[in-house]
Amino acid sequence: MRWTAPPWPLLRLLALTGACWALLAVLLAPAPPARTVLVLGFAALWAWQATRPWNPPAAAVPLLAPLLLLPIVWAPAASGSDGFRPFPFAEGTYADGALAVGAAPIWIHLVVLARGRDLAWSIPAALAAAPLRHLLDGGLPLWPAWIMWGAGFMVLGSAFRIHGMLYEARLRLDREAVAEERRKIAREVHDLVGHGLGVVMLNITAARLATSRGDAGAAGRALEEAERVGRQSVRDVHRGLVLLRDPSAGAAPPAPAPPTAEDTEALVAELRAGGLAVALSTRGDLGTVDPAVGLTIFRVVQEALSNTARHAPGASAAVVVVDVRHGAAQVTVTDPGPAEARARSSGGGLGLLGMRERVTALGGTLRAGPDGTGWTVRATIPLAGTAS
Repeated sequence: MRWTAPPWPLLRLLALTGACWALLAVLLAPAPPARTVLVLGFAALWAWQATRPWNPPAAAVPLLAPLLLLPIVWAPAASGSDGFRPFPFAEGTYADGALAVGAAPIWIHLVVLARGRDLAWSIPAALAAAPLRHLLDGGLPLWPAWIMWGAGFMVLGSAFRIHGMLYEARLRLDREAVAEERRKIAREVHDLVGHGLGVVMLNITAARLATSRGDAGAAGRALEEAERVGRQSVRDVHRGLVLLRDPSAGAAPPAPAPPTAEDTEALVAELRAGGLAVALSTRGDLGTVDPAVGLTIFRVVQEALSNTARHAPGASAAVVVVDVRHGAAQVTVTDPGPAEARARSSGGGLGLLGMRERVTALGGTLRAGPDGTGWTVRATIPLAGTAS
């Protein structure tokens, strides 16, 4: 695995450092000419990488790294008698040591940019190049130092790689947390505004029908109820916006307790008062339901009946069944209204999407779609579910 944004400033610095060490190897041992030309070309390559970084394909990195090492390893030995002995059994010139350090960007680029599955074979292949040359030709006495430096530089590159992977993982988690919070806010705003507007529209419709019958009292009561629900919805939305702006604001009114499964009866009563025909049937003890499950039950019924009010006004009575027995909550909302009155996909709509997200977060399932000439929403929620 590799991260999507390699630390190019760091790799640029390493390439520039490699070019400088390669030039130092030339200054320490300008002969033989073949070695000088090779090392100068190597220095020019790193200088180009430092000024115009190239991000090779990840699959090509394990092949490019050994190819760049082979000409350096097989270069003629540096001339001169000045040298050092990094190991008792290995000696070489300072020019050879400088060139070995100049190859550091190869090792770091390898472990930083290559695919994880390619490192298992590319690292041993790169490390084996120096001892293989010494075994075949006997012209690289510094091969133990090459392996030591290569392993050290790869450890350094691995630290950069792990840091980048952790950084990318943290960014991904932050983005997912922000997206989930946005979805939660969208669900809550939709529930508050959508339900409130649905009840207001029901009461306005009832007022219009009462006016056409000449029943001024009923029309006035329906308009008063529409006004009350509208004001309450505005207060709820305002309270939510205040809390979103500053959750610690002391002047903000206390947030009401979230609805529970037992509040489903009050919800149905409110919709009945607005003129929506609803038949409610409950089985089991709603008071024992976990608060998270109870909130989901309430929101599913609320959204399903709001859809009924918007898309099938004047239809026969909708039927709501809430069954909390046998380790699961079964919520079924059915209305026999004409499906043509609200032609839409069972998977579309923000309300259906919000219901599905709430139910699946608790490990449940939700099905919504046409049922004969009407529409049915059926949710199954484990009573032991916990919100994710």
